[in-house]
Amino acid sequence: MSREYRDEEKFPYRGNWVTLTLRGADGDSRGGAALSEDGMSLIVRAERPEEARRFVLFFYTARTEETIRELLPVWSKKLGARPISASVKYAKTRWGSCSSDGRLFFNSRLSMLSDDVAEYIVVHELCHLKQMNHSRAFWDCVEAALPTCRALRRKLRIEGQSAQL
Repeated sequence: MSREYRDEEKFPYRGNWVTLTLRGADGDSRGGAALSEDGMSLIVRAERPEEARRFVLFFYTARTEETIRELLPVWSKKLGARPISASVKYAKTRWGSCSSDGRLFFNSRLSMLSDDVAEYIVVHELCHLKQMNHSRAFWDCVEAALPTCRALRRKLRIEGQSAQL
C-alpha cells in the first residue's frame, strides 16, 4: 500500500483509523504531527508531501517508544527476561527482533497496530531472550504468557497489511 500523504488519507493508529489533516507550517511552527484532541485526525503541519511523511514517521516512532516504555517493564518482570536495551526504528518487513546479546528492536509502525497485537510483539521478542529460535519451547513461552497468541498472530497478519508508511 503506497501512501500519498494528502488531506483526508486514512492511517491506522492503535487499531483504529485516523484521518490525515494537512496544514501548512506557519511562521511560528517548525512543522510536525500530532493527534487531534478528539483522536480522530492526525494533524500534520508541513509544506511538502515529503515533509509530511517525515513528520508522520516521527509521530509513529514517538508513540511506539511510549508503548514500549509502558509494556516492556511489565512483561520483562512477568517473563523474567531482561533485555540489555530496546530501540525503535522504521523497518519495512520486521515488527521486532532480538539480538543474541539481548538487544531488542521494535518497528516504529508498531503504534499503528491495536494494543493487544503490539503487546503480542513485545512478548514475542522477550521470549526470544529465553529461546533464540522459534522452537516448541519458544512458542510455549509465548503461549504461557498470552494464551490467545495464535489469534493475535492472525490479527497481526491482517492489521499489518494496512500498517504501512
